[in-house]
Amino acid sequence: MNQLLDTILDKVNKQVDHAEIYMERNESVDVDILNDKVNHAKEENVLGIGIRIIKNQRQGFAYTTNLNKIDETIKQAINNSKLNQIDENISIIDSNKKYTKIDGLYDKQLENVDLQEFIDYSKTLIDLVKEKKCNPTAGGCGVGINKVNLVNSNGVDVSEESTSCGASVSVNVADNDVVSSAYYYDIRHDKNIDLELIAEKSTKLALDSRNAKPTTTRNATVVLDHTATVSLLNTFFSALNSENKQRNRSKFKDELNKQVASSNFTLTDDGTIPGALCSSIADDEGTPTEKTTLIEDGILKNFIYDTYHANKDELDLSTTANAVRAGYKSTPTVGFTNLKLDFNDKLAISDITDGIIVDSVMGAHTANPITGDFSVEALNSFEIKKGSIENSIKKVMISGNIFDIMMDVKALEGDIRQIGSCITPKIVADNLRIIG
Repeated sequence: MNQLLDTILDKVNKQVDHAEIYMERNESVDVDILNDKVNHAKEENVLGIGIRIIKNQRQGFAYTTNLNKIDETIKQAINNSKLNQIDENISIIDSNKKYTKIDGLYDKQLENVDLQEFIDYSKTLIDLVKEKKCNPTAGGCGVGINKVNLVNSNGVDVSEESTSCGASVSVNVADNDVVSSAYYYDIRHDKNIDLELIAEKSTKLALDSRNAKPTTTRNATVVLDHTATVSLLNTFFSALNSENKQRNRSKFKDELNKQVASSNFTLTDDGTIPGALCSSIADDEGTPTEKTTLIEDGILKNFIYDTYHANKDELDLSTTANAVRAGYKSTPTVGFTNLKLDFNDKLAISDITDGIIVDSVMGAHTANPITGDFSVEALNSFEIKKGSIENSIKKVMISGNIFDIMMDVKALEGDIRQIGSCITPKIVADNLRIIG
């Protein structure tokens, strides 16, 4: 494959000023659950090549899955560049980079996985849910092997292999005249998916959510479980993206070296954490991944950058190794790796006299990215009274301001979980509006 990429690069280099070839090979097995049966199972092998070029300081891009159409794809990338405007900030990185292997991203046990094995996993998950007297409604199991190679005309040549394995299930259970439902999943780089844990977490939440009672409208403490935390904090994180800063869509655009969160809170973007979901040897334009402190003791220290947005910034900056792609079909843009939330202050449930705990929320995408105001429906919620988690709550809304929350945020003692790019504990938000 390296010889193929070198051949493509040689062809492109003769026609353009700079070029980058990104090749992705993905082998996957996916099994879907619908109600209490395996509904669909498939194996898939995809090889795709994306060609990005710069000619006369205009960028062009095209991709293909047909190796017999490389010449046509090169021509298309060049033609596409003619439609774009000159942009002095476009560049392709140099080769003076040292790469360090990240452990825990590849599991040999996931090589040559048999489709039947994951069909059996899905059936086991169904049986485990039924044993808990709940009904599986959706879910599945899957595994993937992803191989990426990237070369460019400045001498960059980097490759990496990673594996992924995941399982999920949605369940419901009769609850008087309606049903109570819940969801849980796990995804990791190795094969050690715990189906019993997934079944236990989802069914317990569904069973505990039965016989819900109304709550009173008031201002009180809200404990956000991992999933709810990530949903609401996406608005806060978006303010740390350099593209949003440069487009005046970030509340933090003029806040560098100022307090933007509690002094109890530190946030890092770290693509080098062994075994973490978003770790890799390099970002998606070939820069070795690194650790960037974004907020330290509540003080804004950095935004995240890829090469383009670093070149564009009014400050003299370099990339923070935060170029990401949606695979071979896209050009790199700026995005997070592993966002790690650290807190000095941690509370126990016993410290909370009045509040609710929320598993997940609906409507977080409607939060105002500039002001931070939000109003969401809380799902699978429970009362907290005098330090004890009590009855489940009927439909309830919570509203507040995410930037205000982060100025006094605390963590709840207990497990830390990675949801998407976020590695976080459950967090505690004071004085939110609870609308019963």
